[in-house]
This record gives sequence, structure tokens and C-alpha cells, in this order.
Amino acid sequence: MAMSSCNRQESVKFDLHIHTTASDGTDSPEAVVALAAEMGLSVIAITDHDTMRGVGEACAAGRRLGVKVIPGVEISAGGQTEVHVLGYGIRDMERLEDVLTRMQAMREERMVRMVDRLRGMGVDIELDQVTALSAGTVGRSHLARALVEKKVVRDVREAFVRYLAPGRPAYVEREKLKVEDAVRLIAECGGLAGIAHPGQSHGDAYWRAERFHALKPFGLRCVECHHMAHSQAVASGLEQIARAEGLLVTGGSDYHGQVKAVTLGDGMKYWHNKDEDIRRFLEALGENV
Repeated sequence: MAMSSCNRQESVKFDLHIHTTASDGTDSPEAVVALAAEMGLSVIAITDHDTMRGVGEACAAGRRLGVKVIPGVEISAGGQTEVHVLGYGIRDMERLEDVLTRMQAMREERMVRMVDRLRGMGVDIELDQVTALSAGTVGRSHLARALVEKKVVRDVREAFVRYLAPGRPAYVEREKLKVEDAVRLIAECGGLAGIAHPGQSHGDAYWRAERFHALKPFGLRCVECHHMAHSQAVASGLEQIARAEGLLVTGGSDYHGQVKAVTLGDGMKYWHNKDEDIRRFLEALGENV
């Protein structure tokens, strides 16, 4: 099916923000693609945190099952204000993985410190109990799940509220790329850089038009206007900014499997121009669907 046929179809089903067991999701890359095929999605992006290790398996499954898989990533960037930068259609994956490997080492060091803090508070937890839950990049969600398994907390949400969120007793900040450096890195590796769920934590007070505009010279191309955390008003406001700045409008479920009560394709109910927007996005990628 050629890209131009998007206009002749009632709808193209897609999801541009998906996590797998390569980072903090609970479904393997192959399982995610199989679910996408079962649900009738034709285009998905695998965007694991700070790694592209799951992309190869997902692409192979996509070719077998008839799902277009876009190689992607979600890079944690910024300082005290953390910003997640999405990268789509990465071509130079080797260069990007070199940088991401160093970031993963910082993640692992951070996890050691967080486990030490919990043990210092009398929580019975071992590092290997956390890493056993990760097939790739280890993060706070793995630690949260370990705390649930140990019956220290009832669920993942309580683990974050009591221990793991910023300002809580076991939280440890980690060194990250500057936002502009993450955007530039993605662009230099041949990808389209976008800001993930800008309305999730910081909202209108942080993500004004000026902040998006300032990132354009570094290679910013997209804004994830549609996400489960965005109300209709937030999604509409972000769309207005993106279109005024000449940035691509994107969206995705932020699917993590069993970690979140979200399924593939969620988060787009307020997106009324999505067929045209996905056509423009795929044109920018140079892909057909």
C-alpha cells in the first residue's frame, strides 16, 4: 500500500510510542508486534528508554506479520527538569548505541545507589532481584516491580509515591544529556527528533512555544501532542503550537505492557487530523505504509 493511499483509507491505525522488555516494558519486541498485528495496526514505533536493542527483533517480526516497524528510541535528557526526547527512523544506530551504552552504565550505577538507600531504610531488597526483572535497560519501574514482589508495597504506583519519585527517600538523580544535545544527536543519526508527552509533567507552564522554537535549530521535528496524560485542552494547545512552528504532530500510547493500564493505540481520541498527520510524518521519514 503506497503512502499516498493514506488519504483514500478511512483510517491508518498506528502507535508511535511503545516500550518492550528491552527497557521497562513487560512484552518482548516480538510479542508487541504480534499484538499490533492482532489489533490491526499497520505502523508502530519501538521507542525503548535509552536503548535500541529491541528494534532488530521487532523489525524481523514486523516483516513476518505485515506491520511496519519504525526504529525509535526515547532518551531521558535535561537536568532537574527531565525531558524525554523521542527519535524516529534512526539510520546510524551504531553511533547512537555508543552514546546510549554510556547512559546505561549511569543507569546501572544509579540503581546500585537506590538499592543501597532502600537497604539503609531497612527494606529487604537485593540488586539482583531488580536486574532479574530486566531483559535490557534497568530503571525505576524494575525496582518498583521488585518491591511489589517483595510485598514492600502493594503496587508500582505506591512504590513511586513512597520511595522512587523525585524528592522521595530512595530517589537518586542521574547524569543525563542536555535536551538540545539529545535532539541534535538524533538528528545527526538520521532520525526525526520529537518531545515526548510534553503535557505529562510540566504542562503549559514549561512547554510554551518559545521552548519548542529554541530547539528547532538543533533538529527538533516533532511534538507528541497526543498521549494518555494529555487532556483535550492540552492536546489541542500543543497541536496549535506544533503547527504554528512547522513541527510534525505525533502521538502514541506509551505502551509498557502490564506496567500501565494502557493498550496499543490509546491516547489518540482527541486527534481529529491523524490520517493527514501520519501521512506527513511518514513522508518526513521517507517511508511508505
